[in-house]
Amino acid sequence: MKKILIIDGTKEEAAALAQKLEGGYEVVNASGYKINNMALSTVITIANTIDSLDNYTAGKSLRVAVCARDIAENLGWDEDRCRNVYYISLLHDIGMITVPDSIVHKPGRLTEPEYEVVKRHTLKSAEMLRDIDVLDNLVPAVTSHHERWDGCGYPSKKRGKDIPEEARLIAIADAYVAMCSDRVYRSKMPHDKIISEFARCRGTQFDPDMADVFIFMLKEGYSVDPDIEQTKEASDLAATHGGFRSIFSSADQGSDGIEGEKDALTGLFLRAYLNTSVGNRITKERSGALMLIHFRGFDELRERYGSEEADAVIKDYSDRLRSFFREADILSRLSADQFAVYVSGESGKSVIEKKAQMITEITDTDGAFEKYRDIVGTSIGISMCQEDGITFEELYGVARSALEEARDEKTNTYRFK
Repeated sequence: MKKILIIDGTKEEAAALAQKLEGGYEVVNASGYKINNMALSTVITIANTIDSLDNYTAGKSLRVAVCARDIAENLGWDEDRCRNVYYISLLHDIGMITVPDSIVHKPGRLTEPEYEVVKRHTLKSAEMLRDIDVLDNLVPAVTSHHERWDGCGYPSKKRGKDIPEEARLIAIADAYVAMCSDRVYRSKMPHDKIISEFARCRGTQFDPDMADVFIFMLKEGYSVDPDIEQTKEASDLAATHGGFRSIFSSADQGSDGIEGEKDALTGLFLRAYLNTSVGNRITKERSGALMLIHFRGFDELRERYGSEEADAVIKDYSDRLRSFFREADILSRLSADQFAVYVSGESGKSVIEKKAQMITEITDTDGAFEKYRDIVGTSIGISMCQEDGITFEELYGVARSALEEARDEKTNTYRFK
């Protein structure tokens, strides 16, 4: 798996290090640029947090950033400007954390009101980033990356060269990465189909000159490594200093300093609140555990009994989950059939293990699930603060890996990594 490694050195030193590492890393030089190490770490932490909201978008911001930088280089932009658009692209979708999970994960076509909520994410991005001044043209680029060359985009229906150049470029990179990715509602496109799409949309959706350059790159075999990921060193540095959370300390606040939107069915917090509030709690307490819980069989339940009955079962299940935890713990619904719980404080591993054992027994012992026992079950992945990491990103990654192992068992079980 190829990784990005950002160093404070010259361009020549970056090239020499890349050669020494024999292709395992793409080495990026940040020396002499106006963004300092702390700001860079913060940008990376924000991007990682955005991408962790959704399995389908894992690594998306980095892939868009790499693609945007590569297009900029092919357009002949100077080194500083290429680097600038790279960092802007890492942040371009930050406003998506304000979009409810019920919309983000919806498998079918969005209703008009739902689409209006999605469209507001560009303006939310501008609000969240307005006080960051280390990147040139940051706010105009993130606000306008969904504008279209023909004026049919959003939020302001800008057209042609009224759209900032960085936004026009990010629009192409963003579309490319989306086409290359499997989504809940469709599979990724083959390479030749992607070329056809850009040819079809040049001059309508995309700047025709930029699109032509990118089409040439694609025809020459250009692609972005789908497994590329950000090295965690800079993220760790940002987390040590409070990371991106301190930037948004003036935002509307809930009990953990972040406003928490709740799932309409279960009343549990949505994923965005989990990410930010757990990060805050870990920074303060340096303790706790994260449990990722998969309610197995939900799709079959819905097919056999219908959506309304399946939702009622999920509601009952979430109520049972809630009964196992304290008010200080943070419960969240990540998707239709997945939940997460951050257990606050100095609970020992044996205590967490006992809770996990009881949760795996819910569908076997609770009468509310007797009708569905041949279908449903529970798998749990667990990570422990300090032992498995000291940032939300680290804990989430370990717990997700443990959950995959538990799910492979196809029985009611839990796993620590």
